Amino acid sequence: MRSTTALTTCLALVGLCALSSTVRAEPPALTAQDYVDIEQLYATYVRVTDMGGGGDGSDYAALFTPDGEFEQSGRINRGPDALKRMIAGFHAGLKKNGWSSRHTYAGLMITPTPEGARGSVYALIFNVTTRPPFVDHSGVYEDTLVKTADGWRFKKRIFKPSGAFEPGLPLGAF
Repeated sequence: MRSTTALTTCLALVGLCALSSTVRAEPPALTAQDYVDIEQLYATYVRVTDMGGGGDGSDYAALFTPDGEFEQSGRINRGPDALKRMIAGFHAGLKKNGWSSRHTYAGLMITPTPEGARGSVYALIFNVTTRPPFVDHSGVYEDTLVKTADGWRFKKRIFKPSGAFEPGLPLGAF
């Protein structure tokens, strides 16, 4: 009897271990406030990117974690100093070329992850200096987001330009 009980207990423990290894841990749920705060992060990003923020790029860099990075076309800018230089260079290029940009987003998807959240959003970047304004380029941002003591921040932001997009293509050409 004792060996049957021991065998049954042992089999039950093995079964529980097997079951627990096949059950995936669900990422923690985001609250409604988390979604609002993440959307505000995206809205602030486009304003600071287009309008220049504090002038030295500090407002832009503050949207990222201290080790945060932005990647585009294989170039990675990591940390506050690199992010400030990058956005200052972007603004200098706009000024040199005599035009203003407006980043617009559509189709924001926010997915909870164990570390925080993943964001993905379509982007259209307009040249608003011309009349009429036109889409200069487009792409998709793929983001890793984390909640910090200062709120939600970008840990990693990757911009993937649309390869087939060319301004002025005739309707239906792509």
